[in-house]
Amino acid sequence: MKLERILLVGLFCLILSASPAVGATSHPPQPGHDGGTPLNLGLGGVITNAGDQQYKLRGGQLVSGMINNDPVTSDYVSFQLQAYVHGLSVEGQGSLNLPTGFKAQIMIDDVIPAAVFPLNPDGSSCDPLTQTCNSEIPLFFTGSAFINTGRGDSEHAQVEIESAYWDPLGGAIVISSMGPGEITFSFVVKYTTATISWLGVQLQGVFGGYLGTEPVSGAYNQVTYSQENLLTGTESDFGSIAFVYATDPTLNGEGFFFGHTTFNTVGSFNCAPLFGFPILEGYCLATGATSDGSFFMAGGQGAFIVGVYETIWSVPSITTATTVMASVF
Repeated sequence: MKLERILLVGLFCLILSASPAVGATSHPPQPGHDGGTPLNLGLGGVITNAGDQQYKLRGGQLVSGMINNDPVTSDYVSFQLQAYVHGLSVEGQGSLNLPTGFKAQIMIDDVIPAAVFPLNPDGSSCDPLTQTCNSEIPLFFTGSAFINTGRGDSEHAQVEIESAYWDPLGGAIVISSMGPGEITFSFVVKYTTATISWLGVQLQGVFGGYLGTEPVSGAYNQVTYSQENLLTGTESDFGSIAFVYATDPTLNGEGFFFGHTTFNTVGSFNCAPLFGFPILEGYCLATGATSDGSFFMAGGQGAFIVGVYETIWSVPSITTATTVMASVF
C-alpha cells in the first residue's frame, strides 16, 4: 500500500451510548400475545472491520473523455474491472476499449482508501504507519495500464479507477491516468453492472431497552455477509449476531440474521470535497441505507429469542441505529 496516499477521512463516529436507537425504547412495551416475553431494544453500532470485498464492474456509456488533452468524441466505451480486497491488500485486473482503437489492459495492485478500519474515536481513519489496522474501503483502485493507442504504438501509464460504491444508483465513475507519463487520459463512464460481495464485515456496539417491563442493556457483536448491487441500490444480507454483557443473563447468546438492504438518498451529499479530489466533482455521492430482516438466537439459561429488526445506516454507511422487536421463550 502507498501509505503516503492514505486519506484520513473525517467521518464522525457514532457515540454509542447516545445512539437514537438505544434511546428509542424509553417506555416499557406491553406484554405480547404469542406466549413469549416481549423484547424491545435499540442498538447502536459501528463498523470495526470492513472484511474482504469482491468488486465486479462493467460498462458502458462514455459521458466525457480526454486523451492527451484531446476530447474523445465517441459516446461508447467497453470496460470491465474485477478486484479483490483482502485486509490492506488488493489485486485485480481490468480493461478499457474505445471504438477509436484505444485499448488499455489494467493490472490493479493498490488502492487509495476512503476509510481504513478501525476508525479512531474522532472518526478519522486508522493510520497503518502508526496503528494496527485491519481493513479498508477503496475510493480508487490503482495500478498500471499497458495501452495500445490505436495509432500503432504502445504506452504505459499509472491508472486510478473510482469505486462505484461512491457513485451508486447508476451514476458515473472516473477512470484516469495518474501523474505525468507517456500518455494522459481521463474518462467519465456510466456502468451497466456494479456489484460488491462483502465478506465478514464486523460491527460492534451497545444495546438498551426492555425485556417485558425489565430495563436491560448490554453489548453486541455482528458479522455480516452481503451481496450488493450498486446499480439498483439493493443487497441481500445474512450473518451472525451475539449479545454479551447483558444485565439479564437470559439475553447473553448468539444466533443468525437474514435480511435486505436498500440504499436511500436522504441526507446524501457530494463527497468530492470530503475526500479532496476535485476530479470527482459531480461523480461522488455519499448515501445511507435501510436494512430490515429477521433473526433468532439461543440465549442464556435455555432461552430462545426470535424477532425482527430495522437498521438505519449513517451517511456514509459506517454507523448503524437498529430497532429490534422480539420475543423470548
